[in-house]
Amino acid sequence: MMAFNLLQYPALVSQRRSFHRRWTSLAGLVVGGLMALWWMAGVHEQRLHLEQELALLQSRMKQLQTQLATDKARHAKHTTWQQQAAHVQALKLELQAWEDLHQALLQEVGPDSVQLLRFQFDSQTLELHGQAINLQRMAQAQARLSVPLADPARDKAWTLVSLLNAAGADNAAPSATQEFVWQAHWPQLGASRVAAASGKDRQQAEPVRERP
Repeated sequence: MMAFNLLQYPALVSQRRSFHRRWTSLAGLVVGGLMALWWMAGVHEQRLHLEQELALLQSRMKQLQTQLATDKARHAKHTTWQQQAAHVQALKLELQAWEDLHQALLQEVGPDSVQLLRFQFDSQTLELHGQAINLQRMAQAQARLSVPLADPARDKAWTLVSLLNAAGADNAAPSATQEFVWQAHWPQLGASRVAAASGKDRQQAEPVRERP
């Protein structure tokens, strides 16, 4: 038979149980607080890590945008240079064609049988007015002037578009002076350069009648 222990008095047991519950609750609170602090520290560290990655990505994105803008500007500048170089080359070719034509005109002024009177530009078309006594020499002069302009890509051969007696008489002698008009196509570079002759200049030009 077990001896009766007065220390196991019900009030003392109740106190021990209460103390045990309090100690257990306090330990749970401490452990839970530590767990919460550990979790919050982990969340904060992860948040800092994400913010750093986001800042790094934004910095990289800005660098890429800057590089893209620089590449676009460089490409646009390169394209502009290419266009300018092509335009300068076209101007050089056109200037050379004008020089060839000028030299041909200076050489053609010499013969007495063919006299050049007026040279004008109208709507991308060159017109050369003159007089000739010998039609054969006129045709030869027309062929010689077409040599520096002979360019199939630009179609610059002179074409006879008008021929009439200088006196304007229908019964004039075949050996009389003949007035002629030659034309050649001459496209200009750029719409602004297609100036052409003014309406006033066209009105001042003498009317041309074809010989019947």
